[in-house]
Amino acid sequence: MLNLKQTLAEFSLAQKTRFTESPIDVVGLLHERSDFYDDILQKLWKKYGFSERSDLALVAVGGYGRREMFPLSDLDILVLAEHTLDEPTQQKLNELFNLLWDCKLQLGTSIRTLAECISIGKSEISVATNMLESRFIIGNVKLWQQLFEQLHAPDFWAISDFFHAKMAEKQARYERYHNTSYNLEPDLKHSPGGLRDLHLLSWIMLRQYGVYRLEHLLEKGILYPEEYQELQQAEKVLFRMRFALHLQLKRYDNRLRFDRQLQLSEQLGYQGEGNQPVEAMMKTFFQATQSISQLSQLLLDSFEQEHLHTSKMLQKNAQKQPLDHAFILQNSAIYCIDPACFIQTPHTILELFLHLTQYPQATIDTHTLRQLRLSLRKLQRPLSEDPLARQGFIKLFQQPNMVKRAIVPMHQFGVLSAYLPQWKSIEGLMQFDMFHIYTVDEHTIRVMLKLESFLDNRNQENHPLCCELLPALPNLPLLYFSALFHDIAKGREGDHAVEGAIDMRQFAEQHNFSLSDTDYMVWLVAEHLTMSITAQRRDIHDPEVVKAFAKIVGNQTALSALTCLTVADICATNESLWNDWKRSLFRKLFQFTQEQLAIGNEQSIDYQKIEMEHRQQALAQLAQQRSLTETEHQQLIAFWQTCPNSYFIRNSPTQLVWHAERYLHHSKLPMVLVSNQYARGATEIFVHCDDQPQLFARIAHTLSQKKISIHDAQIITGENGRVLDSFIITESNGKPLSDERSYDIHQALIKALTQTEQKPLKLAKKPIKHQSFKRKTKIRFLANSQKNHTAFELFTLDREGLLAQIGDIFNQHTLNLINAKITTIGERVEDFFVVTNSQGKALDEMEKAQLKQQLLDELTK
Repeated sequence: MLNLKQTLAEFSLAQKTRFTESPIDVVGLLHERSDFYDDILQKLWKKYGFSERSDLALVAVGGYGRREMFPLSDLDILVLAEHTLDEPTQQKLNELFNLLWDCKLQLGTSIRTLAECISIGKSEISVATNMLESRFIIGNVKLWQQLFEQLHAPDFWAISDFFHAKMAEKQARYERYHNTSYNLEPDLKHSPGGLRDLHLLSWIMLRQYGVYRLEHLLEKGILYPEEYQELQQAEKVLFRMRFALHLQLKRYDNRLRFDRQLQLSEQLGYQGEGNQPVEAMMKTFFQATQSISQLSQLLLDSFEQEHLHTSKMLQKNAQKQPLDHAFILQNSAIYCIDPACFIQTPHTILELFLHLTQYPQATIDTHTLRQLRLSLRKLQRPLSEDPLARQGFIKLFQQPNMVKRAIVPMHQFGVLSAYLPQWKSIEGLMQFDMFHIYTVDEHTIRVMLKLESFLDNRNQENHPLCCELLPALPNLPLLYFSALFHDIAKGREGDHAVEGAIDMRQFAEQHNFSLSDTDYMVWLVAEHLTMSITAQRRDIHDPEVVKAFAKIVGNQTALSALTCLTVADICATNESLWNDWKRSLFRKLFQFTQEQLAIGNEQSIDYQKIEMEHRQQALAQLAQQRSLTETEHQQLIAFWQTCPNSYFIRNSPTQLVWHAERYLHHSKLPMVLVSNQYARGATEIFVHCDDQPQLFARIAHTLSQKKISIHDAQIITGENGRVLDSFIITESNGKPLSDERSYDIHQALIKALTQTEQKPLKLAKKPIKHQSFKRKTKIRFLANSQKNHTAFELFTLDREGLLAQIGDIFNQHTLNLINAKITTIGERVEDFFVVTNSQGKALDEMEKAQLKQQLLDELTK
């Protein structure tokens, strides 16, 4: 065994060394590894005396069967027997298997008779597929030939059943990855466009034709030469990446996690500064997965159309409906009359997708799509330089459901990059954070889809405001064009919103938009982040904040459009982050801004009126729920008199009732409320108690110890020295708390707030959670409308206990925390704080410098 372990180690080291050579023959390495295992198994088979047995055959199955062996691949073998094995034979085989296990090989074994193979194969599609790729290693070759013949017999998984079963597997797999290969941490094998899609194509062709290599499909005329080269190149890209990843890991895995990508890119020879090697590698990866995903699906669609439809003759005789000079409609499919038109008259490419929007039930014929893909490669200039193509592009955006029906397939098949030169730079472009879950181009398409979804009343519950605003917007295509360009400049130097606005203007001028329409689209691109920053990182109850935002917006149409674009942008970035409390936050900013626009920028919103309305509505709700006694009414009024005006403005009437009910039932302080009812998708905590040193730090520290993430904090301190603070929290996985966990958090906070002895916080100086991300800590002081307050923003990487650490620093500087907006975006935080010094005044320049320096020192350790 020692020699075998040593032999395996030496072989792996030799392959690792050769992998660094240029050019890399990765296919040769895979075959060499398979041959190496063949040789070992043949020798062991003889050593254990099985070569004398005529009733056994050793067979490679699965990836080993197709000679696709990576350093951490499973070694899948089948021992094929004429009859059920006796105990001594079984025992000897187990000894052989244990030897291989002891040598750290990932062994997958099965021992079956011929009849068992066929029986299990017929009932389990995965077993059938595994055996279809079987390859003889040693033993009774005639026994294996019998298995091979029965596996390819017509009654063993009829091609129609086999095809549909494998397509169902594919659909389930795609859904696990959001139906896109453009996830930022994809799986080399299982993500859409990964190696499993090539396997699927091979399995179908193997079942139908008895061949599965790409060159065999080329020889049979199933693949065009250009498609063969494209798939072969894509396969090699994934082979190289998977081989390199397996050299990097100790345990089997195929996920391109962030913490693996930089080392992998360097291992594969990509060069550059910072994230450039990863960007280049992942761009190549996404190009490969798009090729595999598109071509494999087109080939499978073509196969289904040609071989599995029983009504083929009827389809051939179906009526042909001319659509124009280039296309006909037959059997709900759009056909190109002469594929040469895509090159000779390129604007017909736009007409093809225009027809797709005008015939909602139609699809594009697979042969036409394959010809389109080939033609796009031969275009000499961007489609947008063709005046007729420009007319078609503009007309396309005026059609109903144009995003779903046209823009999505145009992106999928490369038409968008053929039309817009700028689009190529964001295709497959990584976003190095854990907030975005898609590449820039995929995110952009999803923003447009989200906007289009606001026209569907079925989305009214999740997006009531946007579903009300979007249908009423004039000239809706302008908003879609702005969405198309909002992130077009990502990956370049400078502010992507500013640079994208320049691209938007150039596009608008090229396409002859009016000056007013051009300015509107340019403004939307330039300001597409402004509402999100204002709502989530500013105090929207500050009249000057609302005035400043209203001045930027200017009018109701712009406000409505920017609101819809902002919400779509957030949802398309990471859908899980959109919930009720965030929805109410944006609605509140929308309503404040709407009112500010109505009264003009010379006046301020009447917050006193809002305060009185919230009080009256809360009283009315209480009266509906219960009959307040005179004593309770007086008790409630007395409680409210101690609360600052901002308490009534910042809390909804429903939240005021929640607080009041608890106060009337049990007015003893500290009062801590925990509920999922008022922030669906998250949990809200309300704390009412006497102010005390390190209060914010202690609350944050307690929640951190319980592995709770704080997403938002609202700090309110009354003149009587009592606080009325609210926190939006979730579990570390982003889910709201269970009843049991809510009770646990409630008890922990009560204990922390009732401790009479003020002990120093034991802050855990734990490493940053996301070591693979490089992001500097930044502090930015803001001009504040409140002259006695100091506002600043903090940008840093998230880590356990961060808010407790910040609160402790505030305490060391004897600062009073007036307000806070806590924004956690994936691996980073973008927090907003308003503080005063110990005299209740704004910080002077020296105090600012000292605070900034300590925050930088502490948070960069």
